[in-house]
Amino acid sequence: MFKIVEFSHLIIKEYINNSNLSFIRCLDATCGMGNDTIYLANLLKEKGHVDSYDIQEIAINITKEKLNNLNIKNVTLYHKSHEYIDASLYDLAIFNLGYLPNTDKSITTKKETTMIAIEKLVSEINNNPNLLIIICLYPGHTEGKLESDFIDNYAINLSSKKYLVTKYLNYNRPTSPYIITISKTKL
Repeated sequence: MFKIVEFSHLIIKEYINNSNLSFIRCLDATCGMGNDTIYLANLLKEKGHVDSYDIQEIAINITKEKLNNLNIKNVTLYHKSHEYIDASLYDLAIFNLGYLPNTDKSITTKKETTMIAIEKLVSEINNNPNLLIIICLYPGHTEGKLESDFIDNYAINLSSKKYLVTKYLNYNRPTSPYIITISKTKL
């Protein structure tokens, strides 16, 4: 069917196409190779802006070069951890967790810093009922499994009266990547 990132892009496209917001501010919490950042920026064009974070300078430089080559201007890059975001700014957030492909696999997202960012965003959902949080998890490596288990436990325990939490996964492949979305419950 779809790879997990392709599926996350379908969710993003659906959100942006059906949004009644005149301007959409997006967070790419892990810019990596720049693919989510570029996808968001191209979908939004003048209708929005993307803030893209990464702790690795190589990720920022790769993304910056791609943005320059494509003449994309509606992006701001931050060479720092997503734990430092101002969650009140965003209408949509994407976390594509794990490690930067084709680089040092020991440098990964960590459950502690990822949860700080996720909790900041979740606390903003009551202030911004349009906010959608998309989290792509990768339990196929050691740190990814720890992070996935931790985020799963957090998400499943969010109040169903306040939040809609959805999980998209390959049911018969327990270590394959999957997605969790968090949004405001619509009553």
